[in-house]
Amino acid sequence: MRPTRAGDDARGAGSGGRDGGGTGLAWAVLVTGFTLGVLAPTLHNATLPRAAADLGIDVQGQDLAQVLVVCASLAGLFWAGRAVDVHGARRVVLWSLPSACGGGLLLVTAASPVAYGVGLVVESAAIMGVVAGYVAWVPVLHLTGRLGRVVGVSFAALALALASGVALVLAANAAGNWRMAEALPPLIAAGLFLPALRSMVDERLPTRPPPRVSTAFKVGCPVVVLLGGLLQAAPLRSWLDAGVVTFLAATLAVLVLCCSPGRGLFRDGRRPGHDEGRARAESGSRVAAAVLAGGVWGFGQSALATVLLVLLTDRGGAQGEALVAWAGFGVGFAAAGVYAARSGIAVRPAAALGLTLAAVGVAVLPVLPHGHSTVATVLAALLSVLVGFGVILPQVPVVTRYLVGLPSSGRGVTATAYPASVVLGGAAVTGIPYEAVISPATRDGILELLWITVTVLALGAVLLGRSALAIAVAGGAVAQYVLVTVVSEERYAQRPISLAAFAGTGVIVGLAVWTRGRQNERLARALAAATALQQAVLRPLPDRTGELETAGLYRPATADTGIGGDFYDVARTPFGTRILIGDVRGKGLQAVQTVADVLGCFRSQAHETSGLTELAARLDRHLARAASSRQDGELFATALLLEHRDGSDHLDVLNCGHLPPLSVGPDHEVREVRLPALLPLGFGALDPHTVPSPVRLDLADDTVLLLHTDGLSEARNAAGAFYPVIPRLLTAPTSRPRDLIAHLMSGLAQWTHDTGDDIALIALTRRTDPRGR
Repeated sequence: MRPTRAGDDARGAGSGGRDGGGTGLAWAVLVTGFTLGVLAPTLHNATLPRAAADLGIDVQGQDLAQVLVVCASLAGLFWAGRAVDVHGARRVVLWSLPSACGGGLLLVTAASPVAYGVGLVVESAAIMGVVAGYVAWVPVLHLTGRLGRVVGVSFAALALALASGVALVLAANAAGNWRMAEALPPLIAAGLFLPALRSMVDERLPTRPPPRVSTAFKVGCPVVVLLGGLLQAAPLRSWLDAGVVTFLAATLAVLVLCCSPGRGLFRDGRRPGHDEGRARAESGSRVAAAVLAGGVWGFGQSALATVLLVLLTDRGGAQGEALVAWAGFGVGFAAAGVYAARSGIAVRPAAALGLTLAAVGVAVLPVLPHGHSTVATVLAALLSVLVGFGVILPQVPVVTRYLVGLPSSGRGVTATAYPASVVLGGAAVTGIPYEAVISPATRDGILELLWITVTVLALGAVLLGRSALAIAVAGGAVAQYVLVTVVSEERYAQRPISLAAFAGTGVIVGLAVWTRGRQNERLARALAAATALQQAVLRPLPDRTGELETAGLYRPATADTGIGGDFYDVARTPFGTRILIGDVRGKGLQAVQTVADVLGCFRSQAHETSGLTELAARLDRHLARAASSRQDGELFATALLLEHRDGSDHLDVLNCGHLPPLSVGPDHEVREVRLPALLPLGFGALDPHTVPSPVRLDLADDTVLLLHTDGLSEARNAAGAFYPVIPRLLTAPTSRPRDLIAHLMSGLAQWTHDTGDDIALIALTRRTDPRGR
């Protein structure tokens, strides 16, 4: 056995000398950059009425300012996404931060409507450039296995920024100085520059030219920017107007078409191959889920702010009380981020539970008491906590899957999909300034917006969540209508349009429940078949076979199948303990038949064949016959065959094109065992008369031999680095076989979110004393 240079492997597998978890400074810079994307729009929307009164901007000018902000934000996102793919995320962030400072300075010192508008546009576009750069940088900074916790804590930090923005607006209103609030974003951008310069490293961009800009991207970006402006300009009081509904449906269709990297806006201009096309389709489903979740977030957050202001004003409150109630959304926001980070909740239960709670919370808002503004504010704040928790809860798992699935090519363009959907969702609601919303002419329309919000949340729960909990959405809608009918004012209850909206929601939910039920039945049958297949083909390894203590692990690439293209087995035979581990060409269900053939032959011939070389030759001939019968000239399998006879202190090993084993000594010295490699099984080239004899390896009582397939050693993190198996083994707390495997897999879970290949592991050691078990 020849030792490898573990130190060199550790340096080659790492990324810039860090563990992939990101430094504290880098994480703080990242979260602070994201807070700009939440804080700046909140301040712009809240300070616009006072700024308009100070600068002499009329109602049409205020509407135009909001439209320009949305268009500039979307344009900044798309420009930055493309720039990330060409120049890297670091340069884009460092370009955008000074631009945000310049735009914010112009905004704060504006003495005319034109200067105010230019400052809004420049600052909004630059801040979205910062957001796009940081989104593309997240999977490079953090190990993908840790992204769920990072995203959850980041959302909790964003909630604190939102609450801080509300407090700042209240302070600015009390002081009568809107410029004080608007000065915060440029100050944050200026303070971020030096930390970003220190913490962000230049990415190793691919040597090939950057992805070509597709025609869909060239045409789709202006279309989406125009849609954002039109949504922002849509009059609030005509939400249920046929023309507005048609326009919203068309917008949704365009977004569904654009927000998939394999088919629309967020893809490069190259023609994908077969395997790449499948990867893009899977990534497209993640992007589509992120677009839906982001749109629900933007819509729900903006709609809640508008509804709270109108309802509390109608109950005798003021804008300050509405902002206090709105702060409850931030509390629920933070609680959802922390809970999702700690629990690791999946997408479907998070969406079904969270959006159902949010729908019920919004549905109860119309029953706030009249004539008691303080009580109404407290109840509204509690309901806002519920809505904030429900809307944000599914964002964490959805965004985690979205970031994990960002492609290496065109990552910057794809990274803009989620923040763009949040901007568009908010634009669909905030088309009119707050002071205009409070007018009596628009109060009836606010109830229509409330029903639309309930419907949007309900549909989000149905599309992202499970059907069993989606029933709760329909139940919440019915309960809401009963509450409004029984408790609230008659003029709100006797609305045919409300009844029609609830009936339509119930029909849609019912159809979704029926469809999901059919899908769940088929899935249950498929899982039962996969479980039976796994139990028949792959048997669990015994803890002890002869004088060998063994531990094994099997993880297929396709979790629902239960078995993939890797295989292993241990057999107690008249010739000693024999062990087989290997990997067939392909993975998933396509390789299951080959695995069954190889293991079936091994289990019969291992008891009948005396020599290890002859056993390998029989496996080779059997697989060659299987390849001929299937007319598959590329069918083969790599394999390691080992044999241990009782009383001996060595192993006989035959390597048929497989990865060499690793030896772990008692002092945690890790060595790669170099073995002569024969041709893989299936080529019909293993002749027992010409094949060299097996290699004899010494196996001391305190030495562990680790056998593995390439699914472990070739697992990549977001930066493209392979999993450092040998450096990870050097840090193992013990050298017991089961502990070594658990240590490797815990490290792999932090290294990558999705291995993409099957994994088979066997760890074995010699235990001559039965009490050593």
